Amino acid sequence: MKSKIAHFYSIGRKVLLRVLTYGMFYLLYPLLLLRPIKRNKVVVSNFWGRGYGDNPKYICEYLLNTGKDLDIVWLCKKEVIINQNQLFPKGIRLVKTNSFRALIELHTAKIWMDNCRKNFYPPKRKEQFYIQTWHAGFGLKEIEHDIEALLPKRYVKIAKKDSQMCDLLIFEHSNVFPDIQKTFWYDGEIFREGIPKNDIVVNQNPEVQDKVYQYLNLKPHEHIVLFAPTFKETGELNITEQFLLRLIEAFEQRFQGIYRLVLRLHPNDFEKKEQLFANITTEKVIDGCDFPDMQELLCATEVLITDYSSTIGEMLVSGKRCFLFADDYETYMATKGMKLELTELPFPFAQTEGALVDNVSRFDEEAYRKDVADFISKWDIFESGKASMQIGDRLLEEMGV
Repeated sequence: MKSKIAHFYSIGRKVLLRVLTYGMFYLLYPLLLLRPIKRNKVVVSNFWGRGYGDNPKYICEYLLNTGKDLDIVWLCKKEVIINQNQLFPKGIRLVKTNSFRALIELHTAKIWMDNCRKNFYPPKRKEQFYIQTWHAGFGLKEIEHDIEALLPKRYVKIAKKDSQMCDLLIFEHSNVFPDIQKTFWYDGEIFREGIPKNDIVVNQNPEVQDKVYQYLNLKPHEHIVLFAPTFKETGELNITEQFLLRLIEAFEQRFQGIYRLVLRLHPNDFEKKEQLFANITTEKVIDGCDFPDMQELLCATEVLITDYSSTIGEMLVSGKRCFLFADDYETYMATKGMKLELTELPFPFAQTEGALVDNVSRFDEEAYRKDVADFISKWDIFESGKASMQIGDRLLEEMGV
């Protein structure tokens, strides 16, 4: 009972603060219209307040490396400002999201950059440019208009308004989503020459691998198997130490090396991490949940094990090995919209622990390479490795700097 009261109190407090913040902004709005737009200012939001990551990170890194006189503002939650300040490069200012100051920063910025639908913003001014980078890579799941009937009406309203404001939409290059305008309720410009966060996956950088290995305390001769299941709405995580050790043994026997399994839970499952790792004592299984950048982790990974995650796209374009494991497949397919079934993908697929271990033991490298190449050709999957530069140059052009 106390927890429910605390929950509703927290929600009520947030709603009240938002109402007061917007009220103050609109009360002052006639005066605020006198404040000019700063042509060199970019205001970024990553998943409504998360830290330095995803597509916006890689676009901003390119912008910073140009040496231009830019004012880049990152809107983030209070805990990010306190705990992750050191992860942001020099040249990026941190401002608390959903605050009056955040509204002022957005009001005076030339560029708005988001990877999710905007849910906190002032009226967009005529001279402003809004780039929606989106957050998924190669998509398996149906999204937006394609599952409109399943989405909350409030979200659909927000999404349609967001698309009306948008000036440039970034989306992956493939034929899986043939009509992006329809999918996003959008009739503007689209960039489909690659995804910024995949640039480092395509252009493998040894320094990134060294960074990951140092963080995870791995030796150079050890190989990473990244186990990254997606969020389970049922709340179940059927992962045991015995199963993970069987997997590691299978990899070591099949590929003749020393393997370490890095377990990376979905962010929505992070609170279950302590309970899960309390039952895992082996040093062969490593907690990868706190590593700040999934893309860098993928760069250092030799093998990925996942289920419905868009990270399979990174495995396609990098040529690395990928195994699919979904013990809830029938249930998931009956309740979720999917563009492609897992059985249509070029990766070995298993629904049981034993089948996954067998897929590793019987892995055929030559057949795998052919299946991946055929799949890429069939669905016209492409990454330029230069998306951050191309998009960054476009933003510099819009800013006129």
